[in-house]
Amino acid sequence: MSHHELKANQNLMISVSGIRGTIPEGLNPSLIADIALGFAATTGKRVVLGMDSRNTGPLIRDLIASTLIACGKQVLDAELAPTPTVKAAVKLHNASGGIMISASHNPPQWNGLKLIANEGFFFQKEDLNSMLAAIKSSKFPLVDYKNLGSYKKVEAVQDHIKSVLKLISNTEQIRSKKYTVVVDAVAGAGRNALPLLLAELGCKVIPLYCDADTSGEFPRPPEPTPVALKKFSETLRKSKAACGFALDPDADRIVPGSPAKGAINEEYSLPLSFLGLPEVKVKPKARPRGKIPFVVNLSTSTLLDQIAEPYGYAILRSAVGEANVVAMMQKNSSFFGGEGNGGIIHSKVPSFGRDSLLGAALMLSAMARHDARSLDDLMGMLPPLFMEKRKFDLKQGADVREVFTRIENLFSGMNVDRRDGLHLANADCWIHVRASNTEPVLRVIAEARNTTDLTQLLSRAARAIK
Repeated sequence: MSHHELKANQNLMISVSGIRGTIPEGLNPSLIADIALGFAATTGKRVVLGMDSRNTGPLIRDLIASTLIACGKQVLDAELAPTPTVKAAVKLHNASGGIMISASHNPPQWNGLKLIANEGFFFQKEDLNSMLAAIKSSKFPLVDYKNLGSYKKVEAVQDHIKSVLKLISNTEQIRSKKYTVVVDAVAGAGRNALPLLLAELGCKVIPLYCDADTSGEFPRPPEPTPVALKKFSETLRKSKAACGFALDPDADRIVPGSPAKGAINEEYSLPLSFLGLPEVKVKPKARPRGKIPFVVNLSTSTLLDQIAEPYGYAILRSAVGEANVVAMMQKNSSFFGGEGNGGIIHSKVPSFGRDSLLGAALMLSAMARHDARSLDDLMGMLPPLFMEKRKFDLKQGADVREVFTRIENLFSGMNVDRRDGLHLANADCWIHVRASNTEPVLRVIAEARNTTDLTQLLSRAARAIK
């Protein structure tokens, strides 16, 4: 790759979800330095850095920090920290931006940069385009030896924990329950932060993959899927803990678990968290329908719609991606939302984005409020879910528009939404087909009212893709 050329390919993904690449084919030192220079050119004086536990993280952190210092920036290093912790630190330290070094759920040969603007919000398209233009122009704000920037480490995790606890209205009630909680942190960025939060809530923690792993690998597949969470489920059942929480490497997503069910479908994280909101009482007290909106993405199940409607809340849907959900929340003055992949968002927490610590606290709040002995008691209150998520490898040069056309023709008569790939829906089911922002794959997600209808829906879509 030539100097100052930043183009997406099979080894490098560029989107509002950040820049991710394989090491060194996608991301190499020259390219990382260019990105840091472009970031320096389009942000202010103070920048927060953080990273997950990948063994390529420290070298990328050091390279970025040095480049920013060469541009006169004040670098605040949160070190190993969840993505939401770094976002919160940007806001709490009044920084002009931040960079989280993580490829999230991608395998260990990948790493990436999640780019954060002021107030702790992820880059929007215009922010990303400005940075890419700065890289292309080579106009970088380098300074002389008298004006070099500075570097210092900051304690960001405790501040983040305090901000989450401030939101929870029944912390003493949670503490009185003395819940036992299994934590599967995949040896990642949340391996210290989540157990610390749970200790503040009086919980006994059974740690799983909460130690440092220096092998360069993850102790289980990084994406918290049911297959990856087999040991998590076994630990929950054997220990008879009240609940469990499993994370991805940068700890912005959370998957709940219970002693009877083991790992629970990640789509239940939003409705379970909803039940713990201070604004939501034990019994529904309906407001004028649609007065207060919540925001989820197009790939999120209708579980939250079903649970929140009796309380008078309406559900709006955005394009996939935390930045898109947050932008719609701001536009509609929404205080709660998220993504069905286990991303819980609340506007009053300074992370104001997908936040696993927030999700854990809200689910424990819901359990205590409903006098639940375990998460299974809460699950009994929720409707069944018939949903499946699949992904298909994208061949290089494949035209996804042709795939969309074939699928749309197969499902003629359904309501069409083209804001993010192709979303087709009617009163009984929906299907969403889109190219991933984070992997070279085509994602297909569908929900129906029963298993038979779901299987037929996915089978028809798969034939159109292959």
